[in-house]
Amino acid sequence: MKVWHICIFELRRILKIRSVLLNLFILPLLLIFILGTALSSTMDTGKGAIPDSVRVGILQAESSSGWVSKALKSFVASPAIASMMNVQSMSSEEEAVNALRRGELDFAVIVPADLEEQIMKGKEVKLHWILGKDGTLNVVGQTLFARFTDELNRQVAGARVLGPEAMAVMGMKSQTNASNASFVTVSSPGKAGNSYSASQYYAASMLAMFMLYSGMTTSNSLFGERDKKTLMRLQAAPIGNGVIFAGKIAGNSLLAFMQAILIVLMTHWLYGVNWGTHPWLIVLICVLITLASMTLGVIVSLVCKNATSASAALQGIIIAMTFISGGFTPIAIDFVQRISEFTVNHWALQSFLRMMLNAPVSEIMSSIMMLSVVCAVLVAAAALIYRKAGYRYE
Repeated sequence: MKVWHICIFELRRILKIRSVLLNLFILPLLLIFILGTALSSTMDTGKGAIPDSVRVGILQAESSSGWVSKALKSFVASPAIASMMNVQSMSSEEEAVNALRRGELDFAVIVPADLEEQIMKGKEVKLHWILGKDGTLNVVGQTLFARFTDELNRQVAGARVLGPEAMAVMGMKSQTNASNASFVTVSSPGKAGNSYSASQYYAASMLAMFMLYSGMTTSNSLFGERDKKTLMRLQAAPIGNGVIFAGKIAGNSLLAFMQAILIVLMTHWLYGVNWGTHPWLIVLICVLITLASMTLGVIVSLVCKNATSASAALQGIIIAMTFISGGFTPIAIDFVQRISEFTVNHWALQSFLRMMLNAPVSEIMSSIMMLSVVCAVLVAAAALIYRKAGYRYE
């Protein structure tokens, strides 16, 4: 109960300080709004990179009516492909080229007249295409039709191994099932078309950074008792130093957790940030960040000699960890990425982003486990330093 009384007193004392409320509760929301709005174009992770529907012209011999022709029609008519391509029939190569020059088509495909004959001879299936003006749309068109030819070549390779009889069986079977064959399987981790926005990215990174700043309030509180000489009065009471220390840590921990709840709820309501479908995992991550924040504050407070040096050191550590972990902007340098794996911010950010992308729970838990390892190291270091230095008036 003594720990609880000190915890509540500490929490009340902190909530009366306007600068703390401004820095821990209001400033994060402002930064998330500013960064999410200003960098929404550069931080687009997929929504803006998805090209429009590719206008494709297909040139096919009029006499072609075999199973390959039916398979191709089924391919372009399948829902997955129809959503990405707008197909038009061309009567000649010249017509397709002119349409590409006028900008009426983005990509053109020529189906050889003897394609089925080549397949029956066991030769590799190849389509001829004419590229348009947009390189991205050309790549999309090539990729989609390469998937179609890869499937045909797979069947040809199987028939070549099984013998000539399999060729006829393959043709008959493919002709029968052409209407049901799409040759394409579309899959996506999480929700289809789901990707995190700039607001989501900076909501996750700023939440981790400002929760770590709660450790600074812990440091200031511990030094404040010494500087005001009120620690002597507390130590004169019939309570141990460990109870005083634990009560202060508990009060600041509650403050950090209140901060996390506010940021998560307000970013969801005001900015539409999707934090995923695992609220209990969010709670777990916030608990671990709070633990890391408190241990960092304890370590710095017990190592530094005064509040000024402790605040400067802790602020430098937090900013450095946020920077190398990509909290301000993603850094593509391998060396920096390897260093970031030793920080709290990196694994907290990865955990949040994987939840936002609705990744499998196993992937989310792997990041949370690594965050737990980093927290365990910090807790061990804080316990060792506290055992040697202690919290007492000097």
